[in-house]
Amino acid sequence: MDTFIEQLVTKKPDTRAQFAKAGLIILAALMCLFCFLAMILTGVALTLLIIPGILWVANYYVRSMHTEYEYILTNQELDIDKITGKAKRKRMITLNLKNAESFGAYSPENSTAVDVTVAAHDNSLVGLFCLVVNHEAYGKVNLLFNPDERFIDKLVGVLPAKTRAKN
Repeated sequence: MDTFIEQLVTKKPDTRAQFAKAGLIILAALMCLFCFLAMILTGVALTLLIIPGILWVANYYVRSMHTEYEYILTNQELDIDKITGKAKRKRMITLNLKNAESFGAYSPENSTAVDVTVAAHDNSLVGLFCLVVNHEAYGKVNLLFNPDERFIDKLVGVLPAKTRAKN
């Protein structure tokens, strides 16, 4: 029987990202105001053509600050995709769960030595889980993510017996 489940998690913006977004909006508004005043003072209507470009660039960068992660479990492969601006999708990593070493709730005190850490979570420590897998290219990978209960049930069902026994 094939196993397939997917989950979408939206990353909550941190304070720095919120300030950057607000600063970008304020900067775009000031640039539009400057272009409008330049048109009034010089009488050249060509400066008004710059305003749509400013607004488009500001909108592009504000939208690109929106990040989502998609977890896709297909049989014994876990794919983690990063979706930026609800438009661009990039595969972060594919993990073969046959090589899983441990899985459980994340605790900073219980962290193990790993080669790579992949953070694909919503910026909160609530419901944060840790999955350690040996990867062919990256060595020991520590995945930090926020699966829901039905995703956890399917994930535990495909983990090796030795890993399930540890939980």
